Amino acid sequence: MNDTTNTKRQFLNSLKRGTGEAYLLVKDNPKIDFSAQITKGVLNIFAYDGQCEGNRAQYIFDIISISKQKNKIRKAVLKGLATEQNDTWNLTHLFALAKLYAQQNDTEVKQAIYDRFLNNPIEGSDWVGAYEILELDRLNGLFYVAEKFGKYIEQNPDDWQDDWIIKRFQEENKKIKVYEELKKKGKTNKFIRIYLDNIK
Repeated sequence: MNDTTNTKRQFLNSLKRGTGEAYLLVKDNPKIDFSAQITKGVLNIFAYDGQCEGNRAQYIFDIISISKQKNKIRKAVLKGLATEQNDTWNLTHLFALAKLYAQQNDTEVKQAIYDRFLNNPIEGSDWVGAYEILELDRLNGLFYVAEKFGKYIEQNPDDWQDDWIIKRFQEENKKIKVYEELKKKGKTNKFIRIYLDNIK
């Protein structure tokens, strides 16, 4: 086994544990292509419990930022976001990672976030991606999320939503009267109206 193979193995082990050693290995070994290992960290949340630990998006994004294979890894983010169908926490991780790209004015990745939200959702995980849209576009993001939920409810009449998205957005935007803004928008948008009428 050569040094490059050992270094890649050490990197992946560090990446799975979420330690800073992974970042340093990429930084200190610019001639080694870590893209296959980084892509594993893009597509899989290696946290012991994704629900409790949250995502590792910033951690992975920082490693990507010093990689020489940024474009290759970015394509993996886009593909993973569009196709993940098995694991809710991998998908939350991909949305969070995509949001970091979008915050750096990557319009293609931002559009991919909007395109994936509530499009063929993982069962029981229709909420995944909503928070990233709210963070990116604030009130207009909330209007988009409400409209998408309204369209989904119209096609799936037995579906309903709770009000956690609205409550969370209100807590983070105390100067906005969120329900009033949604009701106002609902006067001209039937899908937002459907969403509001089906909150339980």
